Amino acid sequence: RYADKKTGAKPRSDTILLVRADPRKTGIAVMSIPRDLYVEIPGHGSDKINAAYEAGGPRLTVRTVKHLFETATGKEFPINNVINVNFGGFKRAINYIGGVYVDIDRRYYNDNTTAGPGQGYATIDIQPGYQKLKGQDALDYVRYRHGDNDFFRAARQQDFLRQISGQDNVRRLLDFGKRRKLAKIFGRYFEVDKSFLS
Repeated sequence: RYADKKTGAKPRSDTILLVRADPRKTGIAVMSIPRDLYVEIPGHGSDKINAAYEAGGPRLTVRTVKHLFETATGKEFPINNVINVNFGGFKRAINYIGGVYVDIDRRYYNDNTTAGPGQGYATIDIQPGYQKLKGQDALDYVRYRHGDNDFFRAARQQDFLRQISGQDNVRRLLDFGKRRKLAKIFGRYFEVDKSFLS
């Protein structure tokens, strides 16, 4: 989520991911919802889907996603849990596991030092190649959108998750046998619903 503290703007979702984690299977399925997708937000009219967070936080965002899929399929669309990750929590979680190794496909660069407040894109300078990313660099990489559209960004975010999921520090953390420890860690770095912890 992101917000403009200086203007008092409420946060909008920066990224919305649907994740299906089935303990009986070895894989986790991830689907990105483009943040600029124009949808009906229940009780608020039509807008970009990330405006649902601004209007009603995680609860309205979930209602909006459910409404989107139920309208499209004509079937109930259950969402069991919500994990709300802010930028600080993301950086701290990446640092908690000692950083992650990622194969960067090209140089990601933007110098925003001359742009005024609220203008331009975030500053970033990450060289191509296989390297360890820690907190801020990992966040800058997954959020990068200068010259990219939302589809490229979503693909990069999913590739980031795919690359880090096989790393020892992440696999140890995601070990289902240590799910109570994982739930505590998630509770420390992210906002989660009560049923997630149980």
